[in-house]
Amino acid sequence: MTSHASDTPPGGTPFGVMLRSLRRAARMTLEELSGASGVSVRALGDMERGRSRGPQRRTVDALAAALALDGEQRERLQRLADAGRERGGPSPSPYLLRTVADFTGREQELADLEALVTGAGTRAVVLFGPGGQGKTTLAAEAARRLAGHFPDGCVSVRLHGMSDAPLPAAEALVLLLTALGHPPERIPVDPVAREAVYRATLGARRALIVLDDAADEERTRPLLPDAEGSFVLVTSRRPLAGLEGVRRIRLGGLSGHESAALLERILGAARTGGQSQAIARLTELCGHLPLALRIVGNRLSSRPGWPPSRLADQLGDEERRLNGLIAGDLAVRSALALSYGQLTGPHRLLLRRLALLPGRDTGPDLAALLTGDDDPLAVEDSLDLLVDRGLLEEPTPGRYDMHDLVRLFAREQLHAEETESAVAEVRLRMADWLLRSASAAGRWFEAPGTPEPWPGEPAPFTPASAEEAEEWLRAERAHWVGALPLMSAAGRHAEILHTARTLYWFSDRWEKSPEWRTLFTYGVRSAAALGDRAAEAHQLNCLAWAHRVGAHEYARCEELARRALRLAEETGETALQAWAWGYITSACMNLGRPAEAAEAGGKAVELFEAISDTTGAAISRRMLASALREAGRPEEALAIHRSLLGGSAGDVPGLNATSQALIQTEMAYDLSALHRWPEAVQVFRAITPPPTYKDSDRFRARLHSGLAAALEHIGELPEAHEHYVRAHRLFTEIGDRESAAGTATSIDRTRSEGKAGQQVAPGNVSGQLGAGS
Repeated sequence: MTSHASDTPPGGTPFGVMLRSLRRAARMTLEELSGASGVSVRALGDMERGRSRGPQRRTVDALAAALALDGEQRERLQRLADAGRERGGPSPSPYLLRTVADFTGREQELADLEALVTGAGTRAVVLFGPGGQGKTTLAAEAARRLAGHFPDGCVSVRLHGMSDAPLPAAEALVLLLTALGHPPERIPVDPVAREAVYRATLGARRALIVLDDAADEERTRPLLPDAEGSFVLVTSRRPLAGLEGVRRIRLGGLSGHESAALLERILGAARTGGQSQAIARLTELCGHLPLALRIVGNRLSSRPGWPPSRLADQLGDEERRLNGLIAGDLAVRSALALSYGQLTGPHRLLLRRLALLPGRDTGPDLAALLTGDDDPLAVEDSLDLLVDRGLLEEPTPGRYDMHDLVRLFAREQLHAEETESAVAEVRLRMADWLLRSASAAGRWFEAPGTPEPWPGEPAPFTPASAEEAEEWLRAERAHWVGALPLMSAAGRHAEILHTARTLYWFSDRWEKSPEWRTLFTYGVRSAAALGDRAAEAHQLNCLAWAHRVGAHEYARCEELARRALRLAEETGETALQAWAWGYITSACMNLGRPAEAAEAGGKAVELFEAISDTTGAAISRRMLASALREAGRPEEALAIHRSLLGGSAGDVPGLNATSQALIQTEMAYDLSALHRWPEAVQVFRAITPPPTYKDSDRFRARLHSGLAAALEHIGELPEAHEHYVRAHRLFTEIGDRESAAGTATSIDRTRSEGKAGQQVAPGNVSGQLGAGS
């Protein structure tokens, strides 16, 4: 009886060693393989012993068929046979890394690699990241730049980690040992002994080993070095977190500058000159993914008549983008499909449904809702796995984001693998849950007795504190705002209106956000669809407020408020009439019509007092006083503001502290208008922005501007200059160009006057102080 491979003397060529390994894995004797392949037992023995160095292709094909090898294994066996037929010279590297002349960026990663290569300790690094980030290209560039540190050369092997048949460690060791010059006849058959010889060989040399496209820890661990000698660089889509004693470098997208530079190097200056806007747009559409940028560059290179803007317009269509990111055998879709194909069914489902999210990053609770999983912890584990596979990112702990191109791929798979009705059901369930959760969070900032969200399954997120409620509303804002059009399309107008009402007072804590204009716009539409004219008036008032504080669109604010006033008068809603007059007051003040503002403010006060609305009365009286000051009646303004100091603004959480701070600020402005500068400085200094106004840059800008003006008039020019600078920065950040321009002039004046030792004379500073809030 013919013996198994263990009876064959150790040694042979790399082809022979691999053939013996494959035969043993198939549990075949030499006789059985001979019968299945038609190759004689003697010829097989000669191949395994290394006497026959490289059989012909037809022989390899027969052996591959008999052993039932897949395409990858057949290719590897044929490559070793071809190498064996090449007589003389050193054994070739089993896989040649190819550098590119237009390599761009990654300077920090290359510096980190050089520091590790030249330092003590770590002798292995894992370059990991999503497909298409250029890990292999970076490894090749690193090998080129670091060649001087490795007198024994560089050996690389492709591990085929993303294929259906990753290269086993035992086979990789044969390839590596042969390339390192180890005598083929002395390569052990036993995998453990083979690994020991490999480690000893690495320890005695200074070589760079590149293991490209590693599948997992099990197949990679035997290929790592000991603490001395050679250095191993591994590339993988996974971080290979189970490997011990290695450093990890994660590759993300290129920077905007690097992305543009790569396209410019591919295309040349003649094609990119004067096209900076189109190039920048292309880099954004590619998500700064090196593979996508390479494809875009190659496509434009093959179409000399195309300006970059034409391809940018084509890729701007999300439905066509992945189709446009194909150049020959390079395709973003193919790179993503490799990772997707290695996922289990539940993980594929999760990835697909994450494409339904209106916003970008998400947490486990919302992800669990998409899949119908009632265990957020299990979903978090699945999200972490998708991060490890390079399909998600975790920009902050517990928040998971998806690259734009991955999102488009996941959306394609969603429509290809799930029915339209199933997708619609999940999308509406998500939108409903988001608005119920937003309503539950918003109740923390409303007066006691605010209605709870409508019933539904699963239960909404229910915060245990105002802090937790605000954190959720901020973190999920893109999602709950994105749920509004979905609910509107489904005719869920009552639910939208409920959400808008319960977020009414929370909006004051975050006033400059554009989301409020979206929310209250849908609130207006929903109220109109329900035929609720009073609710429509209320939402118009809210929308007027959002245009005033969030966008400084005062004409639009007045237009909306007057629409609300007409509806409120038609329905007899006194409170809504009062709030409309209040917003008209503010709009007129900021449009430079203080007399009209004072008249409107008086009407607001009268209506609020008629219905005993202490909150509305306090706010409108403060606005009336500010209008009187701007109309040239500062004594009356100061009297009103002083009467409000210490009073209650109602039972809305946090409103009293906010109201008192605003009243103090207006009093300081009143004193300034009366030229009582020392008193104004004293009041300004005593003001502390309340916690609920911590995000109100406008409040702090007016505080700095007013204090600066008062300081300037008492001769404290250096400090005045400092406060003008702060005010200018804040006005600029919030987009108030008129106020920013005024403070810029004051900055120049106090700078020059401070140097000259001058002091300004008291004068009219109404425009300098600005209109009230």
